[in-house]
Amino acid sequence: MTSASFFGLVWPGKEAARALAEAPSPAEFRPRNRSTTRPAAHRVYVGDNLHVLKHLAQTQPGSVDVIYIDPPYNTGRDFMYRDNFRRRRPSSTADYGRWHADWLSMMLPRLVLARQVLAPHGFICISIGDDECANLRKVADEVFGEDCFAGQLIWKKGGTGKNDSKYAIVEHEYVLVYARTADNPGFNVDAQAHTSTKYNYEDEHGRYSLVRLDSKTLGYLPSLDFTITGPDGQQYRPHNPAGRTQVARWRWSQEKVAAQRDELVFRRGFVYTKNYQKHGARPRSVLDGQRFGVTRTGKREAEAALGVAGVFDFPKPVRLVQHLLALCGGPDAVVLDFFAGSGTTAQAVAELNAADGGTRSVLLAQLPVPTEPSSPARAAGFATLADVCIARARATLQGVPATGEDLPGAVVDVIDVVETNAG
Repeated sequence: MTSASFFGLVWPGKEAARALAEAPSPAEFRPRNRSTTRPAAHRVYVGDNLHVLKHLAQTQPGSVDVIYIDPPYNTGRDFMYRDNFRRRRPSSTADYGRWHADWLSMMLPRLVLARQVLAPHGFICISIGDDECANLRKVADEVFGEDCFAGQLIWKKGGTGKNDSKYAIVEHEYVLVYARTADNPGFNVDAQAHTSTKYNYEDEHGRYSLVRLDSKTLGYLPSLDFTITGPDGQQYRPHNPAGRTQVARWRWSQEKVAAQRDELVFRRGFVYTKNYQKHGARPRSVLDGQRFGVTRTGKREAEAALGVAGVFDFPKPVRLVQHLLALCGGPDAVVLDFFAGSGTTAQAVAELNAADGGTRSVLLAQLPVPTEPSSPARAAGFATLADVCIARARATLQGVPATGEDLPGAVVDVIDVVETNAG
């Protein structure tokens, strides 16, 4: 295959990894102690997320509005989603290829299936560090399409960085965002953001600033070069640079000028439009500040929700996930996190619903990775990381204590994903 016929990221095992997305799933889905008279509003799948994604792609394709994932690295051997790569560096240059290839082979089929699960207007948000950001972006470009790339957000994860770095101290991570389709209408307004515009005027419709109606940078069009008559009879034309013609034009058509004439202001020889102050502002790519949280914020939030200290090392802050969900989905969004970890996304959904009266629902998937025998999690009765996730989801979404029973008809439905001998 020549470079003229293909452009993308290639690694050993890529085609086999892609084929995993199409292979039948040898798994059964067994609900725990739940009444079947009504579906639960939220679900936690305990098992391999590859099986969960295949199940959702087959039974509920195009049903998820927002996907948020914080994929951990794997060991390159057993694909248990544990963050071992951050503690183990390759011993030689040759090992780096295998290190990256194994991780990408784990991610590729899951991204392919995630795209099938997303609704046409949906988004996927992926938290990632420097180690795999460049590779992940190339793979996501291939799966979702470069024209669906919605942004590479930068999250400042801490106020101070570790001083053991050979080069720059790393204080940030990234969130890669892709739309399901290129004609996605875009992000929602960031309700907590503010513009730098000064709104110095006010009328019965609210505060506003003034913006020149003529423009020299949009490209000349004869249809947008016409005379506008002011209330005093003075005639106005787009203002061209000295000695030049056919450069400036109006931003509005004649029809729009006629329809929205009450939004025009004539002063000092120019025509202006009223730019009314809006609630919130367009989101920005740098997520820095208290409203997005930092790493230690996430840890405190998990401990507070569970009532146990030291259960999870590096959960993302609830505030960060809330921000992403608010930008990418509406108040009734279906949210999916198939690397659920300690259940941060469940808490983010619960708190967003409480704040705005929304009816968001969340689907979580987490492997039952055993907790360390000497860990605070094990001492608190959590045998697996999935148990931690379930407890946090139930505590935040339905107000059940972390040690409560999994009752029939609960708001949070727990489903065991059991691999069978088939396949």
